Amino acid sequence: MASQSACSFEFEITPDNRVMIISLCGKLDPLAAEELAPQLEEARRLGIRRFVFDMGRLEYLGSLGLRLFVSLHNQVKADGAVVLGNLTPSVRTFLEMTKLNRVLRFYPTRREAIDALDAVATPLPRG
Repeated sequence: MASQSACSFEFEITPDNRVMIISLCGKLDPLAAEELAPQLEEARRLGIRRFVFDMGRLEYLGSLGLRLFVSLHNQVKADGAVVLGNLTPSVRTFLEMTKLNRVLRFYPTRREAIDALDAVATPLPRG
C-alpha cells in the first residue's frame, strides 16, 4: 500500500495571469514536499515566476518544505518572487525562528500577498 501525503495543494492563477497561488492544507511533511516539488518545477518551466503560498490551512511545516520555498525563491528571484500569505500563528513562529523571514516576504492575508506581487508582475506566458 502506497503512502499518501498529509497535505493537499490547490493551484490557481489570478484572472490576469500574473500570479500563481498555491493553497496548502494539512501537513507539509517530507512526503508532501516530495509531491509538491515537481509540480512547482513544472510551473517554473512553463514560465511562471511569481508564486503566493496561502498557508491559512497549513498545520505543520517541515524542513523539506522550508527548503522547497527557498529553492523556488532562488530559482525565480531574478525575474520573480515567492511570498507567503495567511500564515497560522504556529507556522509564522516557526518561520521566524528559522529566520526565513529574512529571505521571503510574509503577508497577513492571501489578498495582500497577491497584491504585493501583482503590483510588479508581468503576465504569464499563454499557450
